[in-house]
Amino acid sequence: MIKALLLAAVILSASATVARPASIVTDWLDEILPAAKEVAWEPTVGARFFAIVETATYEAWTAYDPMALGVVYGAALKSEGGAANEANKREAISYATYTVLSSLAPQRRRTLNERMAALGYDPLARTKPAELGRRAAYAVLAKFNNDGANEAGEFADTTGYAPRTSEIPDAWQPIELLGKRQLPVTPQWPRVEPFALTRADEFRPGPPPSPGSPEWSRQIDVLIKASTLLTDAQKAAIEFWAEWGSSPAPHLIELTKYASNMNDLRLDQDVKLFFLVSNALFDASIATWDAKYAYDYIRPITAIQRLGLTLISAWKPRVFPNALAYSAPSLANAANEPIIPAGVGEEFAADWEPYLPTPAFPSYVSGHSTFCAAWARVMELAIGRSDLNYRMSVHHLYVELRELAHPVTLDYPTFESAALECGASRILAGVHWPADNEEGHELGLKVGENTWQRYQQFVLGFASPPTAALITLRPPYWFHQNEAANYPARFDAGLGLTIEVGTGASGAWRSAMLDPLPAGDYELKLKATASGDSPARMEVAIRPARDPQTAPTVAITAIVPANGSQHILTVPWTSDGTQPFRITISARTDGKNVHATVSAMSETRVWPVRGGAKRYYDPSLVGHDDQ
Repeated sequence: MIKALLLAAVILSASATVARPASIVTDWLDEILPAAKEVAWEPTVGARFFAIVETATYEAWTAYDPMALGVVYGAALKSEGGAANEANKREAISYATYTVLSSLAPQRRRTLNERMAALGYDPLARTKPAELGRRAAYAVLAKFNNDGANEAGEFADTTGYAPRTSEIPDAWQPIELLGKRQLPVTPQWPRVEPFALTRADEFRPGPPPSPGSPEWSRQIDVLIKASTLLTDAQKAAIEFWAEWGSSPAPHLIELTKYASNMNDLRLDQDVKLFFLVSNALFDASIATWDAKYAYDYIRPITAIQRLGLTLISAWKPRVFPNALAYSAPSLANAANEPIIPAGVGEEFAADWEPYLPTPAFPSYVSGHSTFCAAWARVMELAIGRSDLNYRMSVHHLYVELRELAHPVTLDYPTFESAALECGASRILAGVHWPADNEEGHELGLKVGENTWQRYQQFVLGFASPPTAALITLRPPYWFHQNEAANYPARFDAGLGLTIEVGTGASGAWRSAMLDPLPAGDYELKLKATASGDSPARMEVAIRPARDPQTAPTVAITAIVPANGSQHILTVPWTSDGTQPFRITISARTDGKNVHATVSAMSETRVWPVRGGAKRYYDPSLVGHDDQ
């Protein structure tokens, strides 16, 4: 218990030479990182937090770049924020970041206002860059609001997951921590809409070793031997990679900042770098959690403790007097009880403990291994070389509560060396198996490569995000067409997509070719109105973009009364994650004249929802039995 509290509360002290921050992007990390620590401490929620912030920053910045397209607005924000100069970019980025952080971490509003004042900005300003930054932030927040993470429900499970019971000891089991059984962290994460993945299981690795197999026995031996032979240098590395309470995203963002400063990157480069890295981590969280809950694999602590009265030699944690674990009056007796320092000794396997606390989710694959490998790969691609050149000196081990007689130097010359050490540290820490690390590393490399490809589509201007077409409702994402040559229709995109048709006329708005949505079920919703002397007969169709003459994947026809009242048209459809698509909205009338307008459109991912685990226990219940 004490070990868990210490690790969650302390950030490693280290000495690393870091240059002065070069841009407003890295300056704002002084507010982003503490906010993430407070509200997004889980690996999954933390990765999503950074993706939201850095995507909003990028979205605002695209207004000033001649090629880059926004994730939400595409090209619609071009020239909306004033001249493309450094001052306007800084201002737009600051308002975008401020707006997102105010929404995600409202308890920090006073600190955020002070940061804005220090930068010379009024949070209520109505300048073009300020309005642009807010607009970008609100659009990105709205995009993530319905992404399947269940933010509105405090990230509680929506799948009905429950730990599996099995006669074969291969299933993850929650352990006791602070008097309560662990709650599984975000089992719903494979449902979350990713950045570049076509589906959560796109790169899912094969199954882990089965109980009774030679590999099963080997990995138990590896864990016990690693525990026995832990060196101070290994312990220092374990604690370094478990910074921020074992959530990798904030730590990797800090290392990205270090690399940015060391390479003297400036504003434009930083915007793109952090947009890339944060979304690589975000997709890594989805791919990792897909494997974790698909295989639901046992943790080392459960498997090794099942060996029962088998004697093993292993690392043993520091032991405090029993009085310290109970009430304050008992402290008087603590002086008579010795503190037993951490060290290696014989014990029953049933009493074995890992160096770090075991996280509250299945083992296979390792999140640290996947996150760090994805990060290393995109950093290599973005920076253009493999060099990291990170070195730091560690003087204190927090788990063992002791100063090191000889400081340990951690040296990571390349991004890949850092990723490999990150993954290996989880085996040494006793919380992951070798297979978790090896397959997690390979998964991370694939996620990184995939994220890089999608990222390039945005920054080079080749992307066609569906949200841009649904939000803007005007050219260049929509074009109109008469469907009856002898009876022309009229079109207008001022207040939405309007089609004016008379007797015999038929007209349609067609979207540009839109990028495929991740595989899954969706609902397209349209707000439609009609006015004139007869109802409008409207059809909404979704069809493959590369062959527009084929029958639509799905189509609905609705009669919209010509009374000006608003009607909601709903089109259910399924995406396979790979096929670009087009949306067609057509109108005709059986009367003389009608104006039909679609004023708003949105898409929603559809999932069956079942109540599952909460995100956390009520603090007042900690230490009490479940009711």
